[in-house]
Amino acid sequence: MIREFALSLSNRHHFHESNKMSEFEGTAQDTFMSLWEYDEYVIEYYNKNKKLAGFDGLIYMPDELILDIDGNNVEQAKWKTNSLIELLNNLNVPYQIYFSGRGFHMNIPSSAFRWKPDGNLHLKVKDRLNAAGIYKFADPSVTDKTRIIRVPNTLNTKSKKWKIPLTTEEFYGFNLNFKNIPRRNFKYPELLCEPIFDVMDRIKKKKKSIKILESSDRDPDPINYPCIQRMLKGVSQGSRHMTALRIASHLRWRYPERVVRLIMEDWRKMVDDKDSPFVKEELDKIITSCYESNNGSGYNYGCSDVLKDGLCQNTCFLYKSKKTHSVMTATDMENVLADFYKNNVSPIDFKDMYEQVDSFPVYPGEVVLLQAPPKCMKTMLVMNWINLLKKRTYFMELEMSPRQIWSRFVMIDRNWDEEDIKVWYSQNKNGVDVDFSWLTVDYNSCYPYEIEKRITMLPQRPEIVVVDHLGLLRSRMRDNNMKVEEASQCLTELAVQYDLIVFVISEITKNAFHEGINIASSKGSFRVAYNVNKVLSLEPLYDVQGSQRIKGLKLESTANREKEILNVSLALDGVRLIG
Repeated sequence: MIREFALSLSNRHHFHESNKMSEFEGTAQDTFMSLWEYDEYVIEYYNKNKKLAGFDGLIYMPDELILDIDGNNVEQAKWKTNSLIELLNNLNVPYQIYFSGRGFHMNIPSSAFRWKPDGNLHLKVKDRLNAAGIYKFADPSVTDKTRIIRVPNTLNTKSKKWKIPLTTEEFYGFNLNFKNIPRRNFKYPELLCEPIFDVMDRIKKKKKSIKILESSDRDPDPINYPCIQRMLKGVSQGSRHMTALRIASHLRWRYPERVVRLIMEDWRKMVDDKDSPFVKEELDKIITSCYESNNGSGYNYGCSDVLKDGLCQNTCFLYKSKKTHSVMTATDMENVLADFYKNNVSPIDFKDMYEQVDSFPVYPGEVVLLQAPPKCMKTMLVMNWINLLKKRTYFMELEMSPRQIWSRFVMIDRNWDEEDIKVWYSQNKNGVDVDFSWLTVDYNSCYPYEIEKRITMLPQRPEIVVVDHLGLLRSRMRDNNMKVEEASQCLTELAVQYDLIVFVISEITKNAFHEGINIASSKGSFRVAYNVNKVLSLEPLYDVQGSQRIKGLKLESTANREKEILNVSLALDGVRLIG
C-alpha cells in the first residue's frame, strides 16, 4: 500500500510504500503522512492532475487510524483525551497515545473496523465514529480523503516539541516539562480487537438485493473442479448453508456478481423444500458475505476444506498438487516419485539455451530466484529466457511500462534495434502480437497470496510465472525482512500447488554489491534463498575497471537443491543475451 509523505505543508506529494514511515522518524522538521492508504492509482492521478484535490480513487484503512485531539492549551487537550480514553475503554477498543507537539493523537487498530476499500471510506468511518460519540472529543475534520498528519518522532517546528508516544501512565502525569526527545525505541503494545465499527455497505431488507431478469438456464463451467460440480447437483438439507458458501466463494472469482446470483438462485430453487424452506433472503446474505467478509477479501475455501475434501476426485487437475501438501506415508511418497519418472515430467533445461551448460533443469513446482545488482539487465535476461521457451507465461512487471516491455519483447524476438521498431510501428504495420499468444503481462502489484486468484482467472493456466521484482509486491509487514520472506514463501507454495515454474527477480544488498554475491545477498532476508529451489546470481562484466559500460554478464548458480551447476558467460547482442 502507498502513503503520501510531506516534508512540510508546502512540500507534499512524495509517494512511498506505507512501511517506509519509519525512515522518516527522527526528522527534526515538520514531516507528515497521509491519514489513509492508497493503491498505485494515487500516483497516476497526481501525475495527470498535478494535485490530489478531487482524488476519485479507492482509499484503504491503515494498520492504525489516527484521531487528533486539540484544545486551546495542553490542559484542555489532555482533558478531552482523558474523556476519549474512557469512551474507548467502554467500547473495548485499544489505543496508543501520542503527544503531537501541541495536543494529543490516539491510534486505534484497523481490526476495530469491518471495512473494505471504498472511494467514500473516509465518510463512512466519520459517520460511524461520530455515532459512537468519538467526535465529541476528537477533531472530526481529520478524516478527509487526502488529509495528512504528523509522523511519529518528528519535530513540530512551531512548538519546538517532538511528536512522541506515551504510555497511559505517562499521559496521566504529562505536563510540558515532560522530557521531549524522539523515542524510536519505544515498546509499542500490539493493538488488536474484534470489529466494533461496521463501515460496510449493507443490502437493505426493504429492497430486493437482486432482480432476476433472466434465467441462467445453463450449468456453470466450474473449470474442472469436481467438488464444485457435485455440490451444484444438490445437497442434503442440513448442509445447504455451508455448501452455498463454498459454491458462491468459488464462482465469485470467475463470473460477475450478477451472474453468480443468477446461478445461485437456480441452485436455491433446486434444493428448496416445502417442509424445510431455503429462502432467497438467506441466500442473499450468504452471497453478500462471500464478497464483504474479511475486510472485503471474502471467503476462499481451499482443497483442504472439510466439505470440498469429502467430494474430491483424482480426476481434478488440483488433485496432484493437493496430495503434495498432505501428510504422506512412505507408500504415498514412493508413488509420487514413481509417478514423476513414469510420467517423464519435462523440465526447462538451460542447456537448450546455452551451449556452455551441460545440464541445469528446472522442473514444474520449482522457484528460481535471480539476484543481481540494479541496472544490470536482470529483467532483460528473464525476457530472453521466456522468449526462447515460448511457454504460457504470466509476467508480473512492476517497474517498466507497457510500452517499454513490449518494445523489448519485440526487439528480442525479431532481433531488431530501436530504429527498426520505430520504423515498423510508425508505418502502422502492427501484427507482431500473433507471435506472443503465450504471453500475459500484469502491471499492477498485489499481495503475494492474490497472485493465485489472478492466474486462476486467466483463460489458460500459465506454465511459467515471472515476478519482477520481489521487493515491489505489496505487504502489510512493516519489517522488510518479514515482507520478502512472506512473499517468497507464498510463491513457493504457489509453484507446488499449481505445478508452475516461478522466476522471481530480486535486487541485492549494498554490502553484496561491494563484497560479492552469495546465498544471502538478496534484499530483505537470507530466508528468501532457503524458501526457493534455486538461486542464480547475475554480475556485470565491465569494459575496464572503474567503467560503467557493461560488456557482458556472468550467470552462475549460487544455490541448488539438486546437484547441477550453472556457470555461463553472456555476451550482449543488442537486447539479446547470448551464451
